[in-house]
Amino acid sequence: MDNLTVQYLIVGILVIAAVWYVVRNIQKSLKGKSSCSKGCGCSCNSAEKPQKAN
Repeated sequence: MDNLTVQYLIVGILVIAAVWYVVRNIQKSLKGKSSCSKGCGCSCNSAEKPQKAN
């Protein structure tokens, strides 16, 4: 294989990895599995109410 073919393979692999990463994150956000946007798995539905600033 020549250098140009190797470069195309590397770029192709990087593009596929980037598309896979974006699609995976979109699927996670649409699933709504976690209760808050942090993705830490904490429960944001606690009994505590946010306090108002003075």
